[in-house]
Formats: sequence, C-alpha cells, structure tokens
Amino acid sequence: MNFDCSTAPHPGAADLVQAPREGRSASLPCLHYRLDEPRNGKLPRHTVVLSHALGCDRAMWDALAHALAREHRVISYDHRGHGGSDAPAADYAMADLADDAARLLRELDTGPVVWVGLSMGGMVGQELALRHPALVAALVLANTTSGYPPAARAAWRQRIDTVRAHGIEAIADAVMERYFHGGFRATHPALVAEFRARLVSTDPAGYAGCCRAVGGVDTGARLARIAVPVLVIAGALDEGTPVAMARTLADGIAGARLLVLTRASHLGAIEQPEAFEVAVADFLASL
Repeated sequence: MNFDCSTAPHPGAADLVQAPREGRSASLPCLHYRLDEPRNGKLPRHTVVLSHALGCDRAMWDALAHALAREHRVISYDHRGHGGSDAPAADYAMADLADDAARLLRELDTGPVVWVGLSMGGMVGQELALRHPALVAALVLANTTSGYPPAARAAWRQRIDTVRAHGIEAIADAVMERYFHGGFRATHPALVAEFRARLVSTDPAGYAGCCRAVGGVDTGARLARIAVPVLVIAGALDEGTPVAMARTLADGIAGARLLVLTRASHLGAIEQPEAFEVAVADFLASL
C-alpha cells in the first residue's frame, strides 16, 4: 500500500485526520512502513522519519511516533532484514540501506525529511544525507558512529560468524547488556525481555547482513559534506558507541550540536524516553 500525499488533511480539518497507514514498498527489497499524519488536522510542520537500531524494528519508536504525530507527519519503517521487510540472503553495505530509505521516501513522495536515527538508523541517516542530500532536511544522530576502529570491526565479523553458526540466541544476552545498562535491566525486566524476543525473532540472514553493513560503516572522511542542521545524541553509559564517537560526529559536521543523556546506554530513546522526546521536539522546533 502506497500513501498518496495529495490526501493530506487541510488546515483545521480535524474531522479529516487519517488513521495510521501501514504498507510495503513497491520496489525491492520490500520495506514495511507505517505513516502517521498529524492528529491536529493541520498540514504537517515536518515529515519525520524514525530509523531503528540493529535487531529492533519500527515498533521501538511507537511512543515517540505518537508524540511527534500531534503536529508532524511521521514515518517509521523496518530496515531490510528486520520486522516485516524483506531479508535478502546477502552481505549488505550501508549504501544499500541508505538507498533502500531513498527508494521508500521517493515512493511516498515525502520531499526532504527530518531523519531521526538511532545506532544503525543513525548510520543510515549519515549515508542517506551523503548519497541523497535532496531527501534530507535535518538529522538527529543518536547512539551512533561514523566508523569503528579495527578491533571493533573484527568483533563485528565475529558476531556474524557466531550468528551464522549458532543463531541469534547465542548472542542475545550479550546484546541486551550492550543495549541497556545494568540498573535499567534490573528495574525494567519485562521491557528488556520484549527487546530480547524481538532480537531473536529477527531473520538470521538479514541480521548478519546488517551486521556487515554496521561493522563497515565509514563516513568519517565525508562528514564535512553534510550541510543540514544536525543534533547528535549520546548516552553517558553507552559502551557500543561511546560519547567519544558522538563527539567525533559533532566535530566533523559544521554546526552540529552534541547532547549527552545521563543514565542512558545504547538504546537511550528507550531508557530515557522523556529526555529523548524533549531533545527531538526542541530540535524540530528550532528548524
């Protein structure tokens, strides 16, 4: 199902507010997406795309999407290899994931969007802004990096080998320890269990393919070419993409601002949802 932007509600026409729409892209690999129109019945202030982390899916953004959809058009989607999207059995590159996003945005006729990406989603956002700059009006890059040192790249290769040999279950506990800090795991066991179940239900071939893309991310030498407003968000407790990596991003992009969330690890949008929402809303208001 493709969304026709000509059906957006007119200003003040609250009775014409549309229910959320879900569909799949017409081009391959098919991507599953959800589109929320502004609930206030007005034309959207911005079109916001929410791009999820490795081993998650678009549902990780449900709370933020609901909050932002009061006055913005919000699109969330599953990366290839995740959720309801296709999972080609191949090694993916970050350029593939960015081109997927560009295909979807062109099909939905969005025009330039504000891209909010966390972890892998932030890497896709960087590559999208570099490969398809006309599609990006601004970026929020959360808990992400422009590249990994050699030791970390080797660790990603090891993760791929483990998943291919033993399945995602073999790495699930270690991933949860990276995604959520110990205090959060102790106080929110049901939520952590939900994310663990989502991780192990991910297609193993798609997960391994995306691990290849994440481990090979390399935008550092090109960051100066990103010429849109950028907010970089880091978690003070994030071991996977520590604050130093966020600072490299902010330093490499002219005018970028860095915000560090305390008591947040890798999935800062889940551990500190209110602070994350405020940061994104304030950034949108500044555009």
